[in-house]
Amino acid sequence: MSLFALLKTPGALGAMLLVTGCCIGAGMIGLPVMSALAGFMPSSIVMLLCYLFTTATGLLLLEATLWFDNKVNLPTIVEQTLGKVGKSLTLILFLFLFYCLFVAYLDGGGALFADILSSVFQRPVSHTTGIFTCFAFVGLITYSGTKIVDGLNRGLLIGLVVSYLILVSIGLPQVSHENLTRVDLTAALATIPILLICFGYQNLVPSLTHYLKKNVNAIRFAIIIGNLIPFFIYMLWNYVILGMLTSVDSTNIKEANLVTDLLQGATQSLSAIYFVKAFSLFAILTSFLPSAVSFIDFMQDGFKKTFQKEQNNQLILCGLIFVPPLICALFYPNLFLKALGFAGGFIDVLLFGVLPALVILVGRNIKKMAGPYQVIGGNVTPIFILIISVIVLFIKLV
Repeated sequence: MSLFALLKTPGALGAMLLVTGCCIGAGMIGLPVMSALAGFMPSSIVMLLCYLFTTATGLLLLEATLWFDNKVNLPTIVEQTLGKVGKSLTLILFLFLFYCLFVAYLDGGGALFADILSSVFQRPVSHTTGIFTCFAFVGLITYSGTKIVDGLNRGLLIGLVVSYLILVSIGLPQVSHENLTRVDLTAALATIPILLICFGYQNLVPSLTHYLKKNVNAIRFAIIIGNLIPFFIYMLWNYVILGMLTSVDSTNIKEANLVTDLLQGATQSLSAIYFVKAFSLFAILTSFLPSAVSFIDFMQDGFKKTFQKEQNNQLILCGLIFVPPLICALFYPNLFLKALGFAGGFIDVLLFGVLPALVILVGRNIKKMAGPYQVIGGNVTPIFILIISVIVLFIKLV
């Protein structure tokens, strides 16, 4: 089927944009910090490999989803192939993933809110105050309901796009190709966890399958192209930010937590610093708010008898969702990159690398499950994904 015909398929373009929107978020503001030590070319190569890995795992999930006639999600797919133990493990991993991301969002958002408040009040505001401000802002908006979140998130997404385009237009003329020549292959491996978060969309695949009425070509298009667009956005982002760094000091970079820290002492362009701060705040909030709504839905579905949609229960649920990450962010500050690294290097690899590969191998060969689509490569593809996942886990442990 031609690209033009795919674009005309009802829902295909929207599904592609959903994948793209799911990928682009808070991971971007930590990516240049990790890429700076590796250099532009090594980090770009690893970025391409992570794109291929996450695209392959998404297609494996598509194959597994198409085994079922009714609408299913990842826990159900895992339960039907790997049993109740597999389903329980999946639910636990999802919980850990959400909490790790929320710790990162509160820590990074807290730093940015503290910076904004310092500028407003013309006096230093602590990181702790910034974290509480971020917690209160996101918590109140989330408690207000999905409609409020949706409306605000659309405005934030516009801000995200506009600030990105302005920042790129300001930064491109300041790029020095000498700043892009650094090569450190060992440091490039350290970018893998955050890149896996940057390309994280796989939880959408079952929903997209239902949304596109099991149109295999349209779903494959949404996955492959929807995940490719962020690849080019990240490539340009890295090119601009790393190209603006006049020097790469290993000590300073290791102390940096956000891209704002990276640029603060590396460029004299106040406009670039302003827009990178604006972009960073938009990126965190556009990731945090939808994730908070998704987490609430996840908890309500997983604990139906405990949490109904009454207002009192909603308040308790919001407390369970936000308070543990808040405590962690307060007592262990500057966890943005560490929390994202743990989420990407461990949880994401297990949840969207190991599990899809095992589901396909068991489903095809033991359960004899089949559908209208099979990922190219036979059993070699899921085995390869499994091997790569184990290597990534080993690298992260080391």
